[in-house]
Amino acid sequence: MKEEKVAPVIACIIFNSDAILLNTETIIISVLLDKAEEYGLNIELDDAVWLFSEKGIEQNIIQLKNLFDISVPDDFEEELRKKIYEELRHGLDAKEGVREMLEMMKVPFCVLSNTPRKEIEFNLRLTNLLHFFKPQEIFTTCEMENQDPNAELYLKAAKKMGYKPEQCAVIADSIIGAKNVLEEGFTLYGLTNGFNEKEMAGIGAVVLEEIKELSNFLKIA
Repeated sequence: MKEEKVAPVIACIIFNSDAILLNTETIIISVLLDKAEEYGLNIELDDAVWLFSEKGIEQNIIQLKNLFDISVPDDFEEELRKKIYEELRHGLDAKEGVREMLEMMKVPFCVLSNTPRKEIEFNLRLTNLLHFFKPQEIFTTCEMENQDPNAELYLKAAKKMGYKPEQCAVIADSIIGAKNVLEEGFTLYGLTNGFNEKEMAGIGAVVLEEIKELSNFLKIA
């Protein structure tokens, strides 16, 4: 008789980035596509998602610049960076279902990001999500000695939240962001971008197509 796998009892949720709750990546990719078109480079949306997902703004700007066979102005990166931040300021919003999910949460949750605290708080305030997070529930690698993406950061966050790794679920949107967390006892849920589903499943993550599915998977609401 096949033994049924019992779902873990989760007492705390760790979101591995504020961007996992927001439409940050959609806006950044849209700006990059527009800029590419200005220079005569047409990139299909699926290709853009594959090229620019799971990377920061700086990396994506360099990635786009390297795709051009022509020289670009000296202020190319500066202007593109300004455009991205301008679009984020005016178009940033919570992903579909996120606000409702957070309102229904019955377990503590926190967010861990590699961006400065002021930027995280600004993004959450702009999207009316900041009130869901107390200051001690926002963790940034900028305030930690080791800023590389590894399980140590999640261990520190779990400890400060008052829980053991096996009581926590990490919600990650990149393979890098999920590095080694399973080995430390965390339960891992991977938010796929449509191209990394097999990789997510391959490292042992439960794959989510949309963040709003989390409530159903964990029955935490």
